[in-house]
Amino acid sequence: MSQFSTLTPMPADALLGLMAAYREDMRAEKFDLGVGVYKNDEGETPVMSAVAKAEALILESQTTKVYEGPRGNPDYCAAIEAFVFGEGAAAITEGRTLSFTAPGGCGALFLGTGLMSRMGVKTVWVSNPTWPNHPNVVRFMGLDVAEYPYADPETGELDLAAMMAGIDKAERGDGIIIQGPCHNPTGIDLTVDDWKAVGELVKKKGLFAMLDVAYHGFAKGLDEDVKGVRAFIDAAGEALISYSCSKNFGLYRERAGCFLAVGETAEGIAAASTHVAALARASYSMPPAHGAAIVATILNNAELRAEWEAELTQMRERMISLRKALADALVEKTGSNRLGAVANQNGMFSQLPLSKDGITAMREKSGLYMPNSGRINIAGLNLKDIPTIADIIASEA
Repeated sequence: MSQFSTLTPMPADALLGLMAAYREDMRAEKFDLGVGVYKNDEGETPVMSAVAKAEALILESQTTKVYEGPRGNPDYCAAIEAFVFGEGAAAITEGRTLSFTAPGGCGALFLGTGLMSRMGVKTVWVSNPTWPNHPNVVRFMGLDVAEYPYADPETGELDLAAMMAGIDKAERGDGIIIQGPCHNPTGIDLTVDDWKAVGELVKKKGLFAMLDVAYHGFAKGLDEDVKGVRAFIDAAGEALISYSCSKNFGLYRERAGCFLAVGETAEGIAAASTHVAALARASYSMPPAHGAAIVATILNNAELRAEWEAELTQMRERMISLRKALADALVEKTGSNRLGAVANQNGMFSQLPLSKDGITAMREKSGLYMPNSGRINIAGLNLKDIPTIADIIASEA
């Protein structure tokens, strides 16, 4: 008997299956609003020009491929700390922060969840809805998952009262994951005041919080997007942070992530650093270097940084214009303002209040591909297709 006969097949990943179905669809007219990557008007995800120039500089100067150590690139870590906490923040100068290069945002989430486990956390709360890999990572670490309410796709708005009531049910010592700007899948974000209120509640309840910052710069801008995160940290006092450069630098395959933490004492952070290093050693041992080197090169070169920020601004403004165009078209086609909230949401994603049967019908009849949750990738749109897509959606809304 085969050694593998004790295994039963795992359920197929729904999004990967959707991507495969789209590729196999032979229709000339089809629309992919599923996969979560930024696309330009030609439907391509090009290498950002600042990234290409940074890579050229790296290749010219690189003399070794030796390990960089468990923390990874220190220049990269310092740059991400400045992004999250602010240049010259007191927590940094006082030694109350830590940062580790990680294999993508998922790697950072893995480190953070592992650290929660070592601090005695048994249950981690995630928003309903949330990115499906949040509960996956939590369960993989042997922890339980609980949910707090977040937003109603029927209204397209945050329900802060329900969110706070849900978090209030958590037990002291539980963990919680809160998404930063551009919530996935809804695109519905907390205001700065909301962030402060949630931070105060988390501190009062004695919860271990991890903030997932995966779309920095995609909502309102680099500075504006972290105001809420910093307000939370000021109110809560301590936090774990998962940061990803996949979207804002277009480094999807390079797996450039960073795990950070801020504490109330330097001694506590020093101890936490040893546990994070041990978690890294036991999983991937040493972090990947290339993506981190690209980010560090860009952020420490004034010309490249300005070029990257201009490209990031162009991407953000394009998504904002696509949101408005889609919202206007949906309101016009449906005769209802119910879907107009899309225009006020942020980032790459929105979640449309569509039935699973309706989503299946749109895929089969019209070649419009999106997950059964109704999450759409705004960056997968282009202006010329929006009238047709709005017609298809309106037929099932």
